[in-house]
Amino acid sequence: MVWVLLILFVAAILQGAVGFGFALVAMPALALVMDAPSAAALVALTGISLSTVMLFQNRKGLHLGEAAGLIIAAAAGVPIGVYLLANAPKEPLLIALGIIIIAFSVFSLARPAAVEIKDRRWRFAAGFAGGILGGAYNIPGPPIIFYGAMRRWPPERFLAVTQAFFLPVAIMIAASYAVAGFWSREVLVTCAASIPGVIIASFIGRRLTAGISAAALSKAVYGLCLVLGVVILTMNLG
Repeated sequence: MVWVLLILFVAAILQGAVGFGFALVAMPALALVMDAPSAAALVALTGISLSTVMLFQNRKGLHLGEAAGLIIAAAAGVPIGVYLLANAPKEPLLIALGIIIIAFSVFSLARPAAVEIKDRRWRFAAGFAGGILGGAYNIPGPPIIFYGAMRRWPPERFLAVTQAFFLPVAIMIAASYAVAGFWSREVLVTCAASIPGVIIASFIGRRLTAGISAAALSKAVYGLCLVLGVVILTMNLG
């Protein structure tokens, strides 16, 4: 449990610092020390409290139209992802997770400046893809972060819209995991033990980034995710 709580604490600091990264860091790290369904259920439950706090902190930049479209599309994708998690073989699922994390990290580190999306209808595709990834791996963030970056959202809108998306999606995912039987006594106890530290960590992350550029922090998160993705892929290809 000590390792699990430490992973969640560090992931929450990153989320508080840059507005994302909790599930992206926590899921692959937890997958090294516990089974994938339990890790996914734990991250979903813990993420509810974290996203609630961060949405309140960044509420002024919220754009309801963008957030609503993403959430509606995600609701259609979550059941597909949960089905994959419940029925797909473990190793191929983890290999796919590693590949997705590596691809997302490499793309984000490169961050082609010329790519821009002006049509808001792409939010439905981003939300649907985020729902599938959220249900299967509890990492709904990559498509939303892609979309926000390509829409050139200012920082305040990025933080508010992503948290407004993460909160209801985390609730949907957690409820789906309960129906699928992924909740266990161990998951619930660990979640209860982690919530105070996760909330404190989000404030620590917010304070730590006061004098550091968001771009530098984002690159650090992507670099860490790249390493974790490579570790997961290596462990499951053997």
